[in-house]
Amino acid sequence: MPTYPSTIGILFALGVTVSAAPIASESRPNYVLIGGGAAGFVLAEYLTRDPNVQVVLLEAGVDSSTNAQVTTPANFVNVSEWMWNYNSQPDPNLNGLTPDLVQGRCLGGGTGVNAMYYCRGSASVFDEWAEISGNQGLRWESMLESFRATTHWQDAPVAHYDQPLNTSAFGDGPLEITRQRQLLTLDEPFANTMASTFELSQIDFVSGQGIGVTQSIESIRASNETRSDAYNTFGYLANNRPNFELYQGAWVSKISFTETTVDSVTYNDTTTGQIYTINASEVIVTAGTINSPQLLMLSGIGPRQHLEELGIDVVKDIPGVGQDLFDHHYAVVQYEAAADVDSYWQLTENATRAAIEEELYTRNGDGLLGTIVGDVMGAFRLPNAVFNGTGDYYRNLPSDRPHIAYYQFSGPFLSNSPNVSIVSAFSAVVQPEASGNVTLASANYLDAPLIFSNYFGAPSDRAAIISGYRGLRELFRSAELSPYITRELFPGSDVSNDNDTALWEAIQQGSRSWHHPVGTTAIGTVLDANWRVQGLKGLRVVGASSAPIIPTCPIEATVYAMSHRAALDIATADGLNIV
Repeated sequence: MPTYPSTIGILFALGVTVSAAPIASESRPNYVLIGGGAAGFVLAEYLTRDPNVQVVLLEAGVDSSTNAQVTTPANFVNVSEWMWNYNSQPDPNLNGLTPDLVQGRCLGGGTGVNAMYYCRGSASVFDEWAEISGNQGLRWESMLESFRATTHWQDAPVAHYDQPLNTSAFGDGPLEITRQRQLLTLDEPFANTMASTFELSQIDFVSGQGIGVTQSIESIRASNETRSDAYNTFGYLANNRPNFELYQGAWVSKISFTETTVDSVTYNDTTTGQIYTINASEVIVTAGTINSPQLLMLSGIGPRQHLEELGIDVVKDIPGVGQDLFDHHYAVVQYEAAADVDSYWQLTENATRAAIEEELYTRNGDGLLGTIVGDVMGAFRLPNAVFNGTGDYYRNLPSDRPHIAYYQFSGPFLSNSPNVSIVSAFSAVVQPEASGNVTLASANYLDAPLIFSNYFGAPSDRAAIISGYRGLRELFRSAELSPYITRELFPGSDVSNDNDTALWEAIQQGSRSWHHPVGTTAIGTVLDANWRVQGLKGLRVVGASSAPIIPTCPIEATVYAMSHRAALDIATADGLNIV
């Protein structure tokens, strides 16, 4: 197996980026990639393996790969500088609340700012992808090879705890996956209480299972506990090839066509304000679930009526663009932690503890800063009776798929939290029945798109979140977990767990996004089986927006693997040699 930590260390020194300077108007790259996240950099790395192929990647964000705020795992909660700071439109299901739906805006995209949680989930999801899309390479057995091809496993140098893990589920790919070096105070009690309460097994969530409990693994380098992301792995490899050009600060405003064939891409160099156009043989949009449909609609591809209302010339009427937005929405509980419980508060408000942790991390990556401050997750199915009177959607989901996921974090989720040591958890609906959508606010690319998230929009979704939320509060009231907390901060002890109306009101106040949106340019509807936009030539879309069904856990791993499959499909269809 390649020794990726040392290889990437060399690439870290050699990898360079360039600003969004003009590209010669007469040049015509084989592929212009729009968006520098997991999809963009996986495709860049694979397509540039063919030395006869010229690839250009345009990313609106900038390089954050050497910034300690970004590379230090525990700091993932404070990286808004490198994000598209989007919010949902006022959601009637949440009494007008506008939860954020921030997205990565840096080299690495979401992988450069996320919580680094690595999880694959239920195998049946990918088999259904294949049925919907007609692309048999998306079946679980094929996707497992792509999961392997994009990752390698490196155990923590010191980890004195047991954790079930099938290491054969990893290969020799660039992305390093590891586990935290030590457990935090609440990790094991929370995992064990979930396991016993819901009769769940400890599983690894990477071998095709979706129901169980895990103490989790992350995309972190084991040697020094720093973020392993799409740019400092796949991007660095591509960056050192002569047939690859990377332009940061390049905000694409439009894709242009001659009739129904792509001919160019227009972008704004955000460092100078200059507008440039690149001739393009083929464009692959890899800009994520929000920005990909936005760019397609700005370019005249989407629902005809919506585009015409905004004065946008219609290139192709595709009603599905921007539709079928699915996400993992969750509802939060928060507790004041007992004095001896590890928490993020210790890093920000306890000067003595913060100094100790800083010294540990600086020395060799040890301590709280090298963790994501709580990474236990459990997922399970609810009793059928929960859905009485709401239809059969949840009852009919394949048996390997959970309805609810619990996740614990030793810090606050809610912005108005008191300045005390806090432990939090949330209950998330894993595969909601109701979907949302993304539309344009205007024909101006500078205006953020309108996101209608539709939290818990079906009666069945509401039943699921109320049941899951009630169960989560009961966990913290158990004899096993109550010693670790002193009081419930949200929703508060005055909210009865037996009152559905009161629970629903608390859920409405404390609901947020897990930031896993998918589906707005789905393969099988907007895209054909080879990732091409239906009815157009020279335009593909790859990434989270291409997923026809949301996976059953955090989506980072899936986007890497999906993009690997897409690279193989594109290479086969276009006659490239990328072996």
